[in-house]
Amino acid sequence: MDQLYRHDLILRMLPRKENAIDTKTVVARLANQGVEKSTRSIQRDLKELEAKYPHVHSRGEGNAKFWWADKSLSRLSMLPSDAMNLVMIMDHAARFGMAAQVDKLQPLHDYARSLLSGNRVIQDCTGKVMSSTRFVTLLPGTILPEVLEVIQNALLAGACVDVLYLKRGATEPRSMHLKPLGLSYQDSNIYLSCVFKGMKPGSIAALPMHRFLAAKETFENIPAPENYDIKSVAAQRSLIGLRSDTPVQLQLRVSHTLYQRLQENPLSHDQQLSPCADGWWQVTASLHLSQGLDLWLLSQGEHLEVLAPEALREQIADTTKRMAALYAVTHAVRHSLS
Repeated sequence: MDQLYRHDLILRMLPRKENAIDTKTVVARLANQGVEKSTRSIQRDLKELEAKYPHVHSRGEGNAKFWWADKSLSRLSMLPSDAMNLVMIMDHAARFGMAAQVDKLQPLHDYARSLLSGNRVIQDCTGKVMSSTRFVTLLPGTILPEVLEVIQNALLAGACVDVLYLKRGATEPRSMHLKPLGLSYQDSNIYLSCVFKGMKPGSIAALPMHRFLAAKETFENIPAPENYDIKSVAAQRSLIGLRSDTPVQLQLRVSHTLYQRLQENPLSHDQQLSPCADGWWQVTASLHLSQGLDLWLLSQGEHLEVLAPEALREQIADTTKRMAALYAVTHAVRHSLS
C-alpha cells in the first residue's frame, strides 16, 4: 500500500515535458509530502512507472535523469476489462479503414495495451484478444490524412469545403463545392454524407473518402438539409443503398444449418423461427430492403430461399440464374473461347 501511495504521488507531481524534473527533485518533493525514501528506492519507483505507463517518460542529461508525463493521459484510469474492450475496438477499426485515426490515438492505444501486459508474463493478455471476421473483406482504399482532417474540421464547424474528387472511371478529377453532413465508417471505407453545389434540392449524396484528392475550407456556404440525421432514411438511401422507407416483413425458408446460426444471431429483434414439415425452418423478420440485405441473402447459397416479398424473391432468383449461367459453360468450351 505504501508503494501504491508513493506511485500515485509521483504520477501526480510529474510535469509536462518542457518542465521535466530530475530524480533528486522527485525525491525532494516526496519528502515535502512526508514520504522519506532513499534516492535508490525512488529510482526503482520511477523505472517501474515508466515500464508500466506509456505516458511516463525520461531522458538522460549527463549523470542526471529527467522525468515527465504526458498529461493528456496522466489522469486516465481504466479497468483491465475496459482496456481489453478498447484494444479490440481500436484494432477492429484499424482493419476496417481507420488505421490513420488509430495511429493518431497511439498513446491511448499503448496505454490500454500496457494495462493488459501487466508486470509478469503470466499476466500478459495482449495475445488473447484480436479483431477478426469470417467474411473476406477488401483492403481499404487509401485516404489522404490531410484531406480527412479538413473534412472532419469542417464537419465540426458546420463549414463548407472545396475539394478535388476523382469519380470512378474518370481520368481527371473535378472541382466540387460541398458541405459535409456526416461520416459513415462502413466495411473497409469511409463515406462522406454531404450536399454539393448544383445538386438536386432535397437530395443527399454519399461520396467515398478515398476518391478525394484535395480539400480546403471555404467561406462560401451551402444550406444543410433541415433536421439532418445521418441515421434517417434520406441519408441511408445513399450511404447503404436503402430501398424502403420502413422495414418490410421477410419470409425465408432456411436449412437446419442456417437455423442454428439464426438462433444465436437473429436477423432482427422481431425474428420468428418455425419448423417446416421437410426439416427446414421458416423465418420471419422485419428489415429494410437494402444492398446489404441482398448481399447477405446471396451469401447463404443453397441454405436459404426467399419466400416474400415477391419482388425480392424474383430479384434474388434472377441474380442466382445469372450466376448459374456463368458456370453452365464447361471448362473445355470456355477454354476454347479464350
